Amino acid sequence: MATSDKPKLYYFDGRGRAEPIRLIFACTGVEFEDIRFKGFEEWTNKYKSESPLGTAPFYEEGDVKIGGSLGIVRYVSDKHGLGGANPFESAFLESLSDAMFDLGTKLYPFMFGPEGEREEAKKSFLETIPVKLNYLERLVKGEDTFLDGKQSYPDLHISAFHMDCTKFQVSDVFEDCPKLQKVIGRIDSNVNVMAFREKHP
Repeated sequence: MATSDKPKLYYFDGRGRAEPIRLIFACTGVEFEDIRFKGFEEWTNKYKSESPLGTAPFYEEGDVKIGGSLGIVRYVSDKHGLGGANPFESAFLESLSDAMFDLGTKLYPFMFGPEGEREEAKKSFLETIPVKLNYLERLVKGEDTFLDGKQSYPDLHISAFHMDCTKFQVSDVFEDCPKLQKVIGRIDSNVNVMAFREKHP
């Protein structure tokens, strides 16, 4: 596929809110341009004006641009076979993804927040996140997938969140979630995902 024909995903040079989208492409083997800003100055001066919502990530496919993490996730998933098969299934997957994006926002205060607030933020994370993960644990319907017998985009999303937890040394929040661990294990052992992560650790 010529470079000009590939879809483009724009985000900072880090995992963050773009990582579930990148993993969808990696897992399905779809080629895309992974355009990464080197910092806020490059984002502000070069790319922000191109974003339909003035936010990152944003997605470009031909003449179409989509802004907003959730919108991109759902569009790309539906297009490449990781979305719901009916309205109920779609709503179920969207609710999971919404919850996971919310989980991701809880990581950053104790890593990047004001120095004097990080310890309390980490304590709060360790106390509250296991409770939220247990709700997701109950919703795993398959042996190692959220949907029974079918891989879907929340499988990739929870793997991305687990990767961040591992990086920030708080992955113990998953210790009482054996079903989620199986979902994560399936994604983490995917050959395409492993190759992508080796290139972008």
